[in-house]
Order: sequence, then structure tokens, then C-alpha cells
Amino acid sequence: MGDFPPEWTWVRDLPEGGQAHTFVVRRAGESGPEEYVLKRLKNPSRADYFEREIRACMVLDHPNVLKVLEHGRTPKGKPFLITEFCPGGSLENGPTFGSPAAGLRFFEQIVAVVAQAQAQNQPIYHLDLKPENILLKNGVPVVGDWGICFIEDKQVSMTKEGPRGSMYYCAPELRGPKISGNPPLPVADVYSLGKVLYFLFTKEVYDGNEEEYGNDPTRKLAHLLPSHPQFALVDDLVAKTVRRNPLDRIESAASLLGRVQRTAERIEAGGRVLDLEVPQRCLYCAEGHYRPAHNRAHIQGNPVEPTFPPVEERRKPEDQSYPARDRYATLKYVGARDLGVPKVGIPLLLICDYCGNVQYFRLDTTQDGHGENWRP
Repeated sequence: MGDFPPEWTWVRDLPEGGQAHTFVVRRAGESGPEEYVLKRLKNPSRADYFEREIRACMVLDHPNVLKVLEHGRTPKGKPFLITEFCPGGSLENGPTFGSPAAGLRFFEQIVAVVAQAQAQNQPIYHLDLKPENILLKNGVPVVGDWGICFIEDKQVSMTKEGPRGSMYYCAPELRGPKISGNPPLPVADVYSLGKVLYFLFTKEVYDGNEEEYGNDPTRKLAHLLPSHPQFALVDDLVAKTVRRNPLDRIESAASLLGRVQRTAERIEAGGRVLDLEVPQRCLYCAEGHYRPAHNRAHIQGNPVEPTFPPVEERRKPEDQSYPARDRYATLKYVGARDLGVPKVGIPLLLICDYCGNVQYFRLDTTQDGHGENWRP
């Protein structure tokens, strides 16, 4: 039926992409359940797209890369390629993860593919990473559609080849009628991965191609999914990838992969978010939530609203920092002033609003000596 290689039999049509007609096929003479996808190029003058996809998929020996089984020309001379079939469809209609750790472990597999591609002797940059190009095979993500990837070659300039990718996932520096300068391609893929990560949990594109992540706090994952405070850790990953300035992003897919793995491990180990604005359930009663003791404190019987100092204030030498009575305000208010606590800078106490359990932090013992990782 139609223009197909004689070794393959048409089964049904699939939605066609911008460059190719796509079909589900079987090997001729076989009636088993094994099905594959045949992509047949619409315009033979764009054969370079197929050549890139074939080259990338052949080079990248990775379980999460779409496998190319065969390629050539149809009886009518049109380029074609045969790939494995992923019956689960794409991430566009795939699962939404309510658990931050589960979603990060899934995402880790996608980032690992991009990291391996960037680590080749001739680095490969996908440049079209988006949910519809990430397929699902038995619940496992498979990165496909490498047709507009860029394979680093001293003889080929990115600026000569023109813009890449979807307007909603493509890095800002690769949009527009033409590309100027020498855009850093590792961080272009990092930008797209950050938007894929956000979509993974929300099924939404973050602000299309307009805003950096974080401009609207009500759209952050920790706000949208408050039952898991650890989503604030995922927000940190997105915020370090979805940046308009390429120099502000995580520098490569390999670096992003390491951060994703560490964040997942931290969440799996029961790690907490060091953010005073994120509600944290009490470790003791599991009924109430911790609130900073410096809120609604009482000093010498008078209610005050001291504010926990930002890290800039915490970095000041002790004689320039908060006076002693303010430094120990939270300790005094819980009756701990006479415990002989040494002068250790500005302490932080969290108190459960249900059972009164206290968590005490000496920020002078942290790696930087000021509690740099605590927000605000």
C-alpha cells in the first residue's frame, strides 16, 4: 500500500510531523505483535534532517534514545527510516507526577541522554527538546526526533543553519529570524530541559517564551503543589535552567544531571527545604507546622515582629550585627536565655504551632558560617 519499502507492510497511519509522513508498520510476512514506525520524508530536499537523526541515534547507544532499525529510500526514491514503536505515546499525554522524587527520577533518564550526547567527541545538541518529542515505552522515557539536532563540526556554523526548536521550549538566543554570534549550545538544551521539568509536574508550559522562572511566585511548583514542601527544591532546579541569559543557567546537561540526582537523593532521604516561607510539617506530632520563632515574639513582655535577618546581615562581624538582646530574642522568648548558650551569631529556632516542638539551628556551624542556604 503506497510508497513503502518491500520489506515492510503498512498497518495504520500516525499523525504526521512537519517533515515526514509517519506510519505504523510490520515486517513483511510477519503477523506477530511487534510493530515499528516508518517515517517517510515529505520533501527530499530536506534529507539532511533524516541524516542527522540517523547519525545521532546510531552514535548514541543509550536505552533512553529512540532506536533506528533501518533507513534507505522507498521504491519512489523518498528517504525513509524505521524506528522502534513507543505505544505509550509522548510525554505530552503522559503521566503527571505528584511526588517530587518520582518525577525527578523519571526526568533524570531524559537528562542522562542529553548529557551523553553533549559528551561525544563531536558533541550533539538536540535543540528540540519538548514533551511531544519524549516518547513513552513501558513507562520509560525515550528521547526521539533528533532531526534538527546540531552535531558540532569545525566546518559547520550554527549561525549558517538558522533558528531551531519550538517557540515554547527553545532557548531565547535561538529564536528569531536569524541567530547572531556563537550561541552556547549546551545551555540551550539545558533551558529546554528546565521547561520539560516544569511540564512534567504541571502539564503546562511555563509562560510560553516570555518570562524567566520565578517572576510569578504563584506559578511555582511549591505553591501549586503545597502538600509536598520538597517541590521548592525542584523549583530551584527550574529557576537555574529557565533563564533568559545563557550565562545564568546551569552550564551543561552533565551538571544538571548531577544536581537532579542530588536533589532526588535529598528528597528520598527525607531532606527538608531551607526556606522560611515554605510550610514544614512537624517532625514530632506531624499535626502542626513549624513557624520561625522570631515571628510574633515577645521581648520583655512587649509583642514585637522581629524579622530574621537576610544573609547579607548575617555575614556582618558580630560587633556590627544585631545587638545582643535582638540576637538572643528568640532564645529568651522560649526561656532559654539562661542556658549559657555561647555567643554564636544569630540563631534560628523553628517552633511547631501545634505541639511546640523546637528545632534549633546554629548557623555559625554551617559550611559558610552564616546559614547561606537558608532563605530568606
